[in-house]
Amino acid sequence: MRKKQSMPSPQHLALSCLLLFGCGNPPDSTTPADSYASSAVDSGEKEPTPKDAVLVRTVKVFLEDIEKSVEAVANTQSLDRVDLLPERAEPVLAVLVEEGDQVHKGQVLAELRKEVAGLALAEAKVRLAEAENEVGRAERDFERNRKLAEQGGGTSLLSERDLDTSHQALLTAQTALESARVGTDRAQLDLMRCTLRSPIAGTITVRDISVGDMTTMGTRAFEIVDLSQPRLVFYRPQRELSLLAVGQSIEATSEALPGETLTGKVERISPVVDAASGTIKVTALLDPKWQGLPTGILVRLKVVLANHPNAPLIPKKALLYDADGVSCFVIENGLAKRLTLQVGFENPNYVEALESGLQGGEPVVIVGADRLEDGDLVEISEE
Repeated sequence: MRKKQSMPSPQHLALSCLLLFGCGNPPDSTTPADSYASSAVDSGEKEPTPKDAVLVRTVKVFLEDIEKSVEAVANTQSLDRVDLLPERAEPVLAVLVEEGDQVHKGQVLAELRKEVAGLALAEAKVRLAEAENEVGRAERDFERNRKLAEQGGGTSLLSERDLDTSHQALLTAQTALESARVGTDRAQLDLMRCTLRSPIAGTITVRDISVGDMTTMGTRAFEIVDLSQPRLVFYRPQRELSLLAVGQSIEATSEALPGETLTGKVERISPVVDAASGTIKVTALLDPKWQGLPTGILVRLKVVLANHPNAPLIPKKALLYDADGVSCFVIENGLAKRLTLQVGFENPNYVEALESGLQGGEPVVIVGADRLEDGDLVEISEE
C-alpha cells in the first residue's frame, strides 16, 4: 500500500517566505524614480518643453518732425478789387487797355466824349470872370463911399444908409464870386470824368465797354485787381478758435498748379463767430513769391498749428487698443515687451509716442502683435 503524503504545516510556509525575501534585490534592480520615469514613458506622457517662438514682422521706430494741422478748402482772392464805374453818360471814344494788362494808379483806361463837359467848363469860366469884375466894382464903390463918409469936418457928405448899401453890395458880389468858383470847379470835375483812370495799381481783369458804347452811370466799365498780395479766405468751426493764431504757417495745393505748393501765413482771424454757421473767418496771406497768382483758384490748404521736431514715430498698424489704452510690442533681446503709449500728434500713417523713451531704431511689431504676450519669445520674419 502507498503511504499517504502529509500537507505542509503553516509554520513551514512562513519560514519559506522569510527565506525568499531575505535574498534582497537583484543587481539590476531600478530605483523608484527610475520606475516612475519608465512608467511615464510607458503611459505616453511628454516632458514639459519651452513655448515656441512667435513669428512676427517688425519695422524700426524712426525720428522725424511731425505737426498738428487742420485742412480746409478756399479760393485765392485779392482784398484790393475795384469796379470802375463811369460817372457820366457819354459815348466811348477810345479804350486804351485790355484784360490782363498791368496798370498803375492814375493810368488812363478809356476816353469819353468831352465836348459837352468842355462847353460847360467854358461857360463856368465866363461866369467866374463876371463875378470877379463885379467884386472889383463893388470894392471900389464901397471904398469911395467910406472916404466920403469920413470927410466934411464932422458933417458927413454921405449918409450912413448909403454906406451900408454899398457894403452889402460888396458882400453880395463876393458871394457870387465864390459860387462862380464852385461852378467852375464842378465843370472842371465833369470834364475830368470824361477820362476813366485806374484808382489803384493792379491788373485789368474785366473790360465791359467798347468804342462807340454809351456809358451808363453806375454800370461797371472795368474791374481792376491787385494781384501783388493774393490771399486765402476760409472758415473754420468755432471749436478751433483757441487753436488758430496769427502767424501760423499754411501750405496749399491746387489742380491748377500741379507740382506746386503754395505757402504763406495766417494774417488775421475774425473776432466774430457767425451765428448761423458757427464758423470763424480766417484770412491767410500768401508769400511774396506768389505775386500775380490769378484769383479764384480753388486750393486745398493745411494750417500748421504746432510742430514737434525729432519725434519718435510708430506705424498706426502697430497699435493695440484695449481697456487700458493704447500699446504696442517692441522687441528686446528676442523677447516681446509690451509698451503702453501716450499718443501725441499723428498723420495718416504714423503716430507720435510721447514720453515713451524710444530713441529710434527699436523694432516694433506690425504683424503678429495680437498673438503676443509680454515676455514671449519671438522670431522676426525677414519678408
